[in-house]
Amino acid sequence: MEDWRAKALQYFPDLQEMIQNQASPMGLWIDLSFVLETTYEERIRNVYDYAAWCFAQPQTEDVETDLSSAVAVCFVENIPLNHFTSEDLHRWMSVESFEGFENLFRYHLSAAEFQKFSDDFRRKRKQFGGESRV
Repeated sequence: MEDWRAKALQYFPDLQEMIQNQASPMGLWIDLSFVLETTYEERIRNVYDYAAWCFAQPQTEDVETDLSSAVAVCFVENIPLNHFTSEDLHRWMSVESFEGFENLFRYHLSAAEFQKFSDDFRRKRKQFGGESRV
């Protein structure tokens, strides 16, 4: 087995069939780029759709089982901490939801950091203009 293929199998064991069917590293990289694009879009869409579903569920008395609380504290609050997620937020969240989550976004950010985060989101959202998931 060639080194490039063996190493690819180590990094992507779930893509074994695709890797073994490739005749060259170029072909593999074309396939890997496609996998990255499609799985990213699918995963991110599913995350925001699941978040929206969780927010629509009835609230429970127990914070450990309340779906809205789980999404808010374990996902939304951390969005500003992840560069990739925060840079892409405008495609998935409405301005109204963003405003509703302001306190969560501010939790890890200084006033200046939040202002930049908010300004960037609003600018991108206005340019994007597409439908949001949350």
